[in-house]
Amino acid sequence: MQIYEFMRKSFLAIICVFLLSCKIDRDKTVDRSKYTFFIGDDAELFFRNVRQIYYDRSSPDGKWQAYRYGKRYQGTERPSINPVIVINWLKDEAYLLIEENEPLTTEDFLQLRINSKKDTTIIDLKERGRERMLEFGSQIYEAIQAKKSIYVLCKREYVPIFTDEPEQEAFRITMSDFYRLTRVF
Repeated sequence: MQIYEFMRKSFLAIICVFLLSCKIDRDKTVDRSKYTFFIGDDAELFFRNVRQIYYDRSSPDGKWQAYRYGKRYQGTERPSINPVIVINWLKDEAYLLIEENEPLTTEDFLQLRINSKKDTTIIDLKERGRERMLEFGSQIYEAIQAKKSIYVLCKREYVPIFTDEPEQEAFRITMSDFYRLTRVF
């Protein structure tokens, strides 16, 4: 009976450790000095063998592969922003694309208001170069990590986005995968 009880407790402990470890990169901070777009061989293998199964893939020309997190919000009832990992396998480079859904396509550029208890920050994405999109995505990632409220300007008013955990997790996980792929983490 003691062996059964020991095995049961050991099994429960292993399950708890596994469940707690599923929040990949939950507390990591972004080191901007490590920004790069180059993919190392080990990171590529890890992404291809472990992470890409969680993504919807598209390859319009065969040279580029776009990865969109499978559990992202895909509706059009409310504004939404999703990061897309775009990989150029010929150059061994990865880029981050910020993609908005249909309600935001009429806006000239993306503008977000990030609220904390102490302050409010306005960020925008007017230029869509690879460095600018990575910085914009990183600011959103950090706001989600800090549990700040995020609003997007849509039809001249700020509308809340990332209001539920699945939407926050979809953004956070995609950013974490991008950071691991390009060795920021």
